[in-house]
Amino acid sequence: MKNTFKTFINCLCLLPFIGLLGGVLVLDEHVTDGTGAGKTVAFYAIMGLIPLATSLSYWNNRQSLKYCTTDWLVPLFAALGLAITYLNHPVWNTKMVSLVLLVVLYFSLRIFLVQHKANLHVLLLAFMGTGLVEALWGLLQLYGQVPSQHVLFRVTGSFFNPGPYAGYLAMILPMAVYYAIRDSKVIHAPFRRRMRYYYLRWELALSTLIGIVLILPATMSRAAWIAGGIGGIVVILSHLSKHKKHLIGAYLSLYTKKGIVVLATAALVIGIGLVGLYHLKKDSADGRALIWKVSMDIIEEQWLGVGLGYFSGRYGEAQGKYFASGRATEPEKFIAGEPEYAFNEFIQIAVELGVLPFLLLLIVFSYACVVGVRRGKLAVVASLGSLLVFSSMSYPFSLLPFLVALTLLITGCVSVSYQFTYINDFRNMYLFDYRLRRRWNSAAIIISLLASWVVVAYCLSNRYPVYLAHKQWSQARIYYHANAYEEAVKRYRGLLPHLGDQVHYLFEYSQALSKTARYEESIEVIDQATWISGDPMLFVIQGKNFMGMHDYRYADIYFKRAAQRVPHRLYPYYMMAKAYQEAGDLDKAKRMATHVLAKQVKVDSPATREMKAEMTAMIDSMEIENTTIEPVNDDE
Repeated sequence: MKNTFKTFINCLCLLPFIGLLGGVLVLDEHVTDGTGAGKTVAFYAIMGLIPLATSLSYWNNRQSLKYCTTDWLVPLFAALGLAITYLNHPVWNTKMVSLVLLVVLYFSLRIFLVQHKANLHVLLLAFMGTGLVEALWGLLQLYGQVPSQHVLFRVTGSFFNPGPYAGYLAMILPMAVYYAIRDSKVIHAPFRRRMRYYYLRWELALSTLIGIVLILPATMSRAAWIAGGIGGIVVILSHLSKHKKHLIGAYLSLYTKKGIVVLATAALVIGIGLVGLYHLKKDSADGRALIWKVSMDIIEEQWLGVGLGYFSGRYGEAQGKYFASGRATEPEKFIAGEPEYAFNEFIQIAVELGVLPFLLLLIVFSYACVVGVRRGKLAVVASLGSLLVFSSMSYPFSLLPFLVALTLLITGCVSVSYQFTYINDFRNMYLFDYRLRRRWNSAAIIISLLASWVVVAYCLSNRYPVYLAHKQWSQARIYYHANAYEEAVKRYRGLLPHLGDQVHYLFEYSQALSKTARYEESIEVIDQATWISGDPMLFVIQGKNFMGMHDYRYADIYFKRAAQRVPHRLYPYYMMAKAYQEAGDLDKAKRMATHVLAKQVKVDSPATREMKAEMTAMIDSMEIENTTIEPVNDDE
């Protein structure tokens, strides 16, 4: 009876952790009606149960924890990141609170995973299960059975676009490959009831693998293809080297020349494949190279970091300076955009948090991989490796489902239970008696659990008003999109203290203020938005505000700043022409209108054609006004 009760408690404690992994399946529209915070809200809600589940599991099992290097580096990384951010911008934003909660999750998982040997296995099963659900979801979207989450893309799973969706599948792919290969041997053995777990894991792994292989090509994500391919190949080569090493060695010793030819052919195929992937979306690849190049300038200038969540605003400023310096090429000006992310998490971390936290995080990743390999946790290490490869070409760490998975994979690599015994004392020659160290270990775990309760309670109480603000924002957007700007301003105004780190909210609020002639208020909101976003449209709105105030000199400055950030955009030049015309400077207006007509657009659209037609009409009207009729001579 006692064992049954303990088993029930262990199963109960698993549910919140499984819920965290399942948070990836939450749709934004089901929680916040399109404000983009659905997965974040789900993460916060379930995190409220994590300290309870961890404490209950420890009370039920009382297993000691062997501390390791990452237990010091992770909180140090977080503390430095929070300090750097707060010193640059003394406000608490959503990313800072999420970082604190992830540290709590890290220590909770460290304690929880050692309480029972089945905990990690069950969580990895749940992790693969989310991959299977996402793969099936994508297949249904591909064949039109369920709607996509983005009007421009057919396959997105539960994500907003196919990039992170593909990255999530690529992260799970190596784990599915590992267990599909490893557990296949149980299928050929006689059926045993005690092997049911392995049958289940093999079936799940094989189903997940098939689903991912079927849907991953349809995502058109090169980063995910590379990450998943590398992880899968590492798993397969590791299996071959372990179980077929003697056969491979014998073949190479007998057929050395053939082996060289095979390796050379493989290298050639890989090289051709990489070139093909580059040309598949050449502009996208060149655009990311530009982002990395400009980001390096930021790191060189501000190596201490700009603050967590402030990459885009600082990048927009740096890109404008880069184009103004004359170093940029014409192709770079043509492919430039206003990225929210660096498309390389290592670079973005170095920009936002500085070089020192970046180095600490590299040590954490390296340590976790090395320890995981030494302990034979190849499935976890391979998935972690795929995630890190994908993060070098995309933005997974900006999405909470990836951060939850990252925390699980790191703790899965390093977590191991520890028995305080006299024999271990004798082997390692500890200074203090094992009974005393066992009490210290228990005290440290209890203190960690108490601290996690306090921190989670504070974070949730801090974020609950933000959740309510998101709900109110989703309702107020109805008036904004209906052009009822007066009512929208009334409803948006009180949300600013809670949504000051949401650029879409700031953009809409500033637009509504501008449309209702509250230009000075709109200017203040735009100034706040430019810290967190490099979108040149913010400067266009700012220019419109100054036009409304008849301050054409400042309007011209902001339109030029917008044009300088993304030179291929037509709209800032169009607005400059209109500002010159309104100010009465017809010569400048005509020159700018002519420039708009001659400018090559990146994407032709009805909007660009309408702007060019308006500029043509402007030039024609100016020529008519400037035409003088010669006086008629009455003597003739």
